[in-house]
Amino acid sequence: MNRVVAWFCIFLSFILLTLPIVDAQDDSDGDGYNDEDDAYPNNSEAWSDSDGDGYADQPGLNISDDCPNSEGYSYRHMNGCYDTDSDGIPDTLDDDIDGDGITNDLELASSTALKKYDIFDLNDVPPDSDWDTIPDVLDDDDDNDGWSDQIELDRGCDTLDESVTPFTMYGGNTGWFYVSGTGLVAEYSDDGIEISLSWLISALSSELIIPIGLVPIYLGIWYFRFRTFSRFDAELKDIDDLTKLHDFENEISKAMRARKLRAHHGIILRNVIELKEDELENSSIAHIQEVDSEE
Repeated sequence: MNRVVAWFCIFLSFILLTLPIVDAQDDSDGDGYNDEDDAYPNNSEAWSDSDGDGYADQPGLNISDDCPNSEGYSYRHMNGCYDTDSDGIPDTLDDDIDGDGITNDLELASSTALKKYDIFDLNDVPPDSDWDTIPDVLDDDDDNDGWSDQIELDRGCDTLDESVTPFTMYGGNTGWFYVSGTGLVAEYSDDGIEISLSWLISALSSELIIPIGLVPIYLGIWYFRFRTFSRFDAELKDIDDLTKLHDFENEISKAMRARKLRAHHGIILRNVIELKEDELENSSIAHIQEVDSEE
């Protein structure tokens, strides 16, 4: 009997030693998911992360994935969504998806039928010579020197060189803007009046050459009329006879018809003639009365 008991104990020990060992299954946070299957073993409200980006599939948590079916690492405004430039802002809310400094809208606006800029590619960026984040094709001032490209092109100036402007293209400083209340300034001013060698040369080589060429003629005519007026005015002071005064008035009328006098000069002279005429008539009457009284 003892031998049977001994063999039974040996057999039982063998069975116990050869049976597979079953590990105890732990659930640290008590959410019903064993720790080895739980992506968040210490958070009872989260247990899975389908896309493996570190954000939980379960909603309503501060670690919830706003894009649970796509791996993404955004963390500003939305969690776990695509973030091409890794700035934390999801692509759907990012106005510069590739982080090249130029907004998506400007990249698309810079595209043409032959060249489409990729808003997801950091290396596919429109030219921006002055690094002001406005592509050259949309920038009115490519070199950021204060002068618009159109003006610089009209003057034959380099639109991509900040150190070359219509005021410096001929060496040194060759121009200014007159700004009311400020005076002369060397920087471009929308409110100023330009005085420069560049403007003069441009004007002489454009349709303005005709009116500019007429300026000396206008000045000559003005000077001739002014001298004529001055001569008549001086002669008028020496006239002391009504007959001569009437002849002088006729001469002035002829000069005005021949446009040797400006209209306002003629009016001034006629006013003086009227005063002179009254003066001479009064003098003549006084003289006659004096003679009569003597007789």
